[in-house]
Amino acid sequence: MTIVKCLKNKASLPLNKKMMGKTKDYYARLSGISIILMAIAAGIAMEGVLGKYLQMDEFELQNKLANYAIDLPVAIISWIAILLCDLTVSWGLWKFYSSKDAGKAKLMGATRFVYSVILLIAIVQLIRSSNSENAYDLLHSFESIWQFGLIIFGIHLILLSRLVCEKRMVNRIFAILLFVAGVGYFGSNIANLFIENYELYRAKMELVFIPAMIFGEIGLAFWLLIKGKKVIPTSQQFAS
Repeated sequence: MTIVKCLKNKASLPLNKKMMGKTKDYYARLSGISIILMAIAAGIAMEGVLGKYLQMDEFELQNKLANYAIDLPVAIISWIAILLCDLTVSWGLWKFYSSKDAGKAKLMGATRFVYSVILLIAIVQLIRSSNSENAYDLLHSFESIWQFGLIIFGIHLILLSRLVCEKRMVNRIFAILLFVAGVGYFGSNIANLFIENYELYRAKMELVFIPAMIFGEIGLAFWLLIKGKKVIPTSQQFAS
């Protein structure tokens, strides 16, 4: 009986490994697609709609309220899409890296989830700014809350960089980019809390971090789509 049971367990092992490999591939692709969709939605929300209104003073925005009310729904829908993608990524990356280091993966996913909660609060302010006499204050309240959340997002990227880093050169490159981007998000938005008129210097201060901010997570997204199930060696995936 014991021999038969042992033979059955050995026979089922390759099948279990194959199923787990497919599961990890699913989480990799899910995370990669969500990151790319999120980047597209962010471009629409900020560059396409809100960017121009955030640069206006209160008087200018009051004169453009009619246009703002027309454009705002696009921004709100885009930010809701970003929120949903963020939640998906926090879950997908946690599940994907949990077999490598369960504790670090959980902390990495949790920080992104906390960022998503802060983003939700910011989106509520954005929704409230529609057809409001306080549109200027609420719009900038959205921006302030979101930027505070980016401090947590920066921590998330730093934690993610530790999980991404492996012996392969491509992993090391993405790990460095994610780490630099995380430091940039964290440092810049911390500075915004304590340095008066920091917005006047933000663009120059973030210049060194922009390439990492752009190519770090987006590059990882495409790599997860192409090489997802090879990120963690098979021996590590099934060691437990």
